[in-house]
Amino acid sequence: MSFVSKVKVCTIQLALAGLLSASYAHAGETSPGITDNTVKIGITGPLTGPVAVVGAVAEGVRARIEQVNAQGGVKMGDGKTRKIELVIKDDGLDPQRTLANVRKMVEQDQVFALVGTAATPNNLAIGRYINQKKVPNVFMYSGVHALNAPDWEIGFVPSFATEADSFAEYLKANKPDAKVAFLYLNTETGEIFMKAFDSAIAGSKIKVIDRQPVTSQDPTVETQLSTLKASGADTLVIIAAPRQGSEAIRFQSESGWKPLTMVTNLSSAYPILQSVGLENAKGIITSDFLKPIVGGKKTGDKGIDQYLDAATASKANFNVANTIGQTGYAIGDALIQALEKIKQPTREDLMKVVRNMDGWANPLVPDDIKMTTKEGSDIFPIEALQLYQFDGEKYVTVGGVLHFEGGTKE
Repeated sequence: MSFVSKVKVCTIQLALAGLLSASYAHAGETSPGITDNTVKIGITGPLTGPVAVVGAVAEGVRARIEQVNAQGGVKMGDGKTRKIELVIKDDGLDPQRTLANVRKMVEQDQVFALVGTAATPNNLAIGRYINQKKVPNVFMYSGVHALNAPDWEIGFVPSFATEADSFAEYLKANKPDAKVAFLYLNTETGEIFMKAFDSAIAGSKIKVIDRQPVTSQDPTVETQLSTLKASGADTLVIIAAPRQGSEAIRFQSESGWKPLTMVTNLSSAYPILQSVGLENAKGIITSDFLKPIVGGKKTGDKGIDQYLDAATASKANFNVANTIGQTGYAIGDALIQALEKIKQPTREDLMKVVRNMDGWANPLVPDDIKMTTKEGSDIFPIEALQLYQFDGEKYVTVGGVLHFEGGTKE
């Protein structure tokens, strides 16, 4: 081989070695928002406005994070212990404000990831942006999981399709000839729920005889409810934001209609029932993936007592019986578990971990409900629900946990 040829070969080898070295360095490179001592996480949600009750998600996350920080922080998979720094912004549940907040948190605050982003339209609004910036949006507070950033987002609460399946299972077993009326949120939330419900009752004698839409901004839903009452339905399914859902619960009781009333987890929290009068809520059926909590007294359950301690210490701005705040706390715990497992301080590794959850437990989730995902085939962390009926004072379990693992319809 000539001298010139040898020089060319050596040059190529050096160039390849340089490229491989750069590639490996990039693979292990620390992502924005994380140092040896801290990891910065962003939350955007409705802290004010007509749906400020949903802001309890952010407050619940904050309670859990402050609790772990007080204990010294999170020992992550790379062996370093870090405290979590939260950046929380108010969006009033306006999707455009959500997008503006996320832009600021990513470009100015340099957050490592987003957590607990509330509502389907809001997660849709930020999808393309976080996909472009490659920023994780983990444990969304939305029952719609397949949005605009499939590689960079994952939900937390069960899909609305799973909740629809649980309601259908109850009716097939207990009211097999039900005539159903829907008061439904006029977003992907309502559409996904109804599509799954229609599929689940196919071949049965259950019939849906009317459907009335509602938005989270509607000042009243009395017109829709009056129409549903006149339809002759004997079963009312409420898929609505808390304010409209509470009005519907009151209406079905005080109007003399008295259908079997099934209320999605969106608007069945105990404080909502208190606001309409517990007697008006007697008999309603709902589903949940959380342990029932109706007051602030210790119960002896380690997870519930841990939650109550955190809510008190953080002076959380929500009623501890509010399932929305409880969900926020559970989301915060899931985030901590994910951080504990990532081997490299990168956004990519965080997504790999949350897409391969192998039966995670959670302090506020019953022992027989686990968080499981599988990259490429299962994007739904929780696919099991417990049905409850309100007896006028508390929620009472109806049957056992309904498991839909691997069967959730997107």
